[in-house]
Amino acid sequence: MRNLIIIISVLFVTIIAVSYFYFSNLAKKDVVQLPEHIPEETIVTEEEPQTSYGALWTFDLNVRAITAPSVRLYSDSGRFILVQDAYHILHAISPAGQKLWNAQLPGPIVDSISQLPDRSLVFTTAERLYRIDTDGDPLPGFSLKLPQRATQGALLTSNDKTVRIEVGTDRQRLSYDGRGRLLQRQAGSRTNRTNDVEPPDDTLSEPLPHDCGPLAYVGPLYDDGQRYLLCSRSDGELQCFRY
Repeated sequence: MRNLIIIISVLFVTIIAVSYFYFSNLAKKDVVQLPEHIPEETIVTEEEPQTSYGALWTFDLNVRAITAPSVRLYSDSGRFILVQDAYHILHAISPAGQKLWNAQLPGPIVDSISQLPDRSLVFTTAERLYRIDTDGDPLPGFSLKLPQRATQGALLTSNDKTVRIEVGTDRQRLSYDGRGRLLQRQAGSRTNRTNDVEPPDDTLSEPLPHDCGPLAYVGPLYDDGQRYLLCSRSDGELQCFRY
């Protein structure tokens, strides 16, 4: 009897041990280990301002331009850019987009800027006639107040000895010499002509950038055989593209 009790006890312990290990392994099999979720790092970048694709340089006029950019001779082999803004400031800019000088004028330039063979620049506002060198300094006798409001830009004729500047008004043609002396008043107006040393090439073979305004220049900036596009934008920026 005693032996039977021992056998039953051992059998009972064995059953309990086997059941424990069985259900323990079963629990482990049913548990699915999910991989730990590591959130991805979100990098917030500041949106870059939209600019025209391919601009070689940008020059800030601070306010919109009121004249198309024009390119004039700066030296025997160099050129520079002239453009007037809405504050009537005339900007002189190098072909690489660097400021050379600027000059405050009393009003908009009438028509365009003309250049003499000595590279001096002649232009008018409604009230004054100017002749300056390529560094922005006035030549002797200039600037001078016009007796009547100019309605047409300065027309130049010159030879080795004399310079003649003609300014058109509503009623008269005013003629000046190269030192600003009034030579003649003639009744009537003249046909407006410009005498740019190098007129811009207005043939646009490619579409303009989407933010390029109507005041633009197409032509050379260097003696490299390339054409360039100067775009005046409404936000006051002047941009240069290879065209």
